Amino acid sequence: MSAESGAVTRDWGGRLPVAIIYANSYHIGMSNLGVHALYRWFNSRDDFVAERVFWEEGPQSTSGALSVESRRPLTDFSALAFSVSFELDYLNIPGLLDAAGIPARSSDRDESYPLVIGGGAVLTANPLPVAPFFDAICVGEAEAILPELARAIKETLGQPRQSQLDRIGAIPGVYVPRQKASVKRQFVSNLDDFPVGTAVFTEDTEFGDMFLLEVQRGCRFSCRFCLVASTFCPFRYRTLGSLLSQAEAARKYRDRIALVGPVVSEYPQLVELLRGLRGLDYNLSVGSMRVKPISSEVLEELVKGGVKSLTIAPEAGTPQLRRSIGKGFSDDDILEAISKIGEAGIRQLTLYSMVGLPGETDDDVRSLAALVLRCKTEADRHHVVLSLNVSAFVPKAHTPFEREPMTSAQDIDRRFDLLERSLSGKGVKVKPDASGWGEIQAALARGNEKLAEVIEKLDKVSLVGWRRALKGAGLSMEDYARRRFDEHEPLPWDFISM
Repeated sequence: MSAESGAVTRDWGGRLPVAIIYANSYHIGMSNLGVHALYRWFNSRDDFVAERVFWEEGPQSTSGALSVESRRPLTDFSALAFSVSFELDYLNIPGLLDAAGIPARSSDRDESYPLVIGGGAVLTANPLPVAPFFDAICVGEAEAILPELARAIKETLGQPRQSQLDRIGAIPGVYVPRQKASVKRQFVSNLDDFPVGTAVFTEDTEFGDMFLLEVQRGCRFSCRFCLVASTFCPFRYRTLGSLLSQAEAARKYRDRIALVGPVVSEYPQLVELLRGLRGLDYNLSVGSMRVKPISSEVLEELVKGGVKSLTIAPEAGTPQLRRSIGKGFSDDDILEAISKIGEAGIRQLTLYSMVGLPGETDDDVRSLAALVLRCKTEADRHHVVLSLNVSAFVPKAHTPFEREPMTSAQDIDRRFDLLERSLSGKGVKVKPDASGWGEIQAALARGNEKLAEVIEKLDKVSLVGWRRALKGAGLSMEDYARRRFDEHEPLPWDFISM
């Protein structure tokens, strides 16, 4: 890894040590704001010391179980705090614990081992496939749970494990799998109380040249496939002054800033924010913009801030299919957005869409290809280079589509191929996701505790390894990913109240 700026190295004397763990590589994990938020929160307290741990499977896996700051093993820490944002990272958790000499299952650990605690968006939605590996799981936003959780960890240090879990399990928003009680998601009302942005800067990560700044949480549009509206509701945003204050403090580290949030374009003072950031001599970066409405004034500020590329998400090829998933804009709205983007001076545009949506047919995929070609014509008028990223629809717990089956990997690949053939030679680069991994993601998103055995017995994190472990457990993808849950059937994750 390259040199870091902003890392905290503290004396362990008199402090309770916590390992902040991301169950994937340093390169990936250092772009995860959950890691940065936990690291900043614990190290802002005099009674804790936090160090980071990442995971690299392979010959280097032993070193992957040591902390970045002091190279200590996980067994030296009092608590392990996992930040988990993606279901596929579940597959790394048992291997990471095993490499550290810690039994993977909570039932095999006593108070001589660190407390193993998890949190993050996917664990909030449905923690069951990995619940046996955790002593406790935070359901909701960490900032709303951490003060009482930290107090409980300190108060129960050295007590029998069951006493620790009884105390922790009484905290609102904490799910203790051994207790199997219902739990209510927690959230904070005032985001300004908890600044979230890059805490440690390194070049060795995807967004290493930027300061990542969280602008808002939640979404008020409630698209039927999306986890954000349920997991991070209600829609909240930080005040202009707090954002500019954070940005000013980080300016000494980076001259480029990326605004982070599900719908950054919905920030009510976005123009003022962009102008303020440019006044701090920042170059700007944003992720995806909503198709409608798209503001010419915002686009103008982005271009002044050096933005050369944007992403918008048509999601589907027909207005009817878009309406069925909660997207209320027309083909003409998409073309108008492209026109505004081109007129503003943006020269690269990525369209994002899905295949395999509930009710989708091959004709819908052909319509998507036709829509992309119309977009290409409009983009060419403004000298904009157009590309298309397409992924498979994955049903998620706590969304309106939670009971819907995922289209099989074979059908997804066939539709990817149909899309690519329809656009071949037309000047649009098409980038499809891997359908096989999408199926595994769907199984983990809607799975139960039985999948813990599959994850635990993976001899290799690969599609072949997954299929072998799944078969060995007597399970199949039809049990999870490709199954339609009956309308009145209780769902495994019903014990979580959103």
